Amino acid sequence: MNTTKLLLALCSLPLVSAASVYADRAELASVTINNGPVWYDTTGGTIQAHGGSIIKVDSTYYWIGEDKLHDSATFRNVVCYSSSDLKNWKWVSYPLKPSSHTELASSKIERPKVIYNQTTGKYVMWMHYENATDYSLGRVAVASSNSVCGSYTYHGSFRPLGYESRDMTVFKDEDGSAYLMSASNSGTGTNGSLASFKLTNDYLNVSTFIGWVAKDGHREAPAIARQGGRYFLITSGASGWYPNQAKYMTATSMNGPWSAAQNLGNSSTFYSQSNFILPVQGTSATTYIYMGDRWNSSRLGDSRYIWLPLTLNGANGTAALEWRSRWNIDAVTGAVSYPNLVNHALGRAATASSSASGFAASRANDGNYQAEWKASGVTWPSWWQVDLGATRNIQEVDISWFLYNGSEAYHQYRIEYSTNGTAWTTIDRTTNKTYGFTTDAVNFNARYVRIVLVNAVLWNNPNNWYTPILYEVQLLGG
Repeated sequence: MNTTKLLLALCSLPLVSAASVYADRAELASVTINNGPVWYDTTGGTIQAHGGSIIKVDSTYYWIGEDKLHDSATFRNVVCYSSSDLKNWKWVSYPLKPSSHTELASSKIERPKVIYNQTTGKYVMWMHYENATDYSLGRVAVASSNSVCGSYTYHGSFRPLGYESRDMTVFKDEDGSAYLMSASNSGTGTNGSLASFKLTNDYLNVSTFIGWVAKDGHREAPAIARQGGRYFLITSGASGWYPNQAKYMTATSMNGPWSAAQNLGNSSTFYSQSNFILPVQGTSATTYIYMGDRWNSSRLGDSRYIWLPLTLNGANGTAALEWRSRWNIDAVTGAVSYPNLVNHALGRAATASSSASGFAASRANDGNYQAEWKASGVTWPSWWQVDLGATRNIQEVDISWFLYNGSEAYHQYRIEYSTNGTAWTTIDRTTNKTYGFTTDAVNFNARYVRIVLVNAVLWNNPNNWYTPILYEVQLLGG
């Protein structure tokens, strides 16, 4: 081909705008977060970063958490992973190990949180410290390093200003001030109240006890973020390894006062416990990610990670958390997107085997995680049913169950579906052992869907005294 023909051929190609090139790059940068399955690092190893936090250095995110691979609460390692997209995590190092100090040789190290001190040039790690046998010490531990994933120098453990400290977090504010928030004892027992402290300028100690937060509320697992000039504090209830209802509080200053606690998400926080709030400050949006642990008390190394988009509104002081089995985030732009699924059950006509006064069947598909259908008595099995109005394709069944703090139960159930209300097909979930929230990937066409509550199995009691209750049923499909 001669030069003239080549130029004519090039000119005939379709023009590609800079905007479309950027859009293609953004699309390529978007990754999918899958909640529930095991997460693996780039070498195929199971990610072990429980109770952790993420810190961004330049354009790289570093995830620092607990290595629980040996299925015990005893300290194994603090581990560090790196990622540019929040999906593909590369194992980097063990910044803190049992051999780092004699005090760590037989201990528990939980909830490691790392913040950077611009003045000293140090990365400072705060942790919950206990001995290897129980949780009687109630201390924090502190270590520091010149690099985020480097070898940390251990500075020891202590009770901050003499106060007990268990589940904890540290938060660095925009002005460089840093704070410790910890489950403590204000006189009503272990984890009775949260204690708030300001850190010293070098972040290696506490300087001031600010005061009690959620006093006598028995809250733990604190996580803090700031949005629109308002501080948000998320906590869980104190129910050991079992899930419960997360709550949030707000304040216009880290010194308080903090608002009354409000419910966040569903009755079990979608079977997770809060550990960190990650702000993703992108080129077009700032997204907040709720980072939670789905604890497996019998095999802690098999505990899963639950990451969900968290809606924070500093202007009116509200927060919202919705379940997403899958969702997409672009770590560069901060943009979030979701699969094109519809909750076909929302607002549709519902019936039940029985209903207590004021607890109609329609409350279980009204879009409100706090409103429940309740049977009229302790009768097992019981059922709840919805008419979708027409035959719909259902790809996911999400159920929010009743939990009683201290006597949590998993529910054994069946999903039944029909196109005509006469001939039914059954999905047997009576082997379920998931507490508080279940999500079933399915693929069926139906107009009628029935949830049969077969039994509730209480972990601390062989006798099921629960009343059949459903907080919310979502039937997702295209």
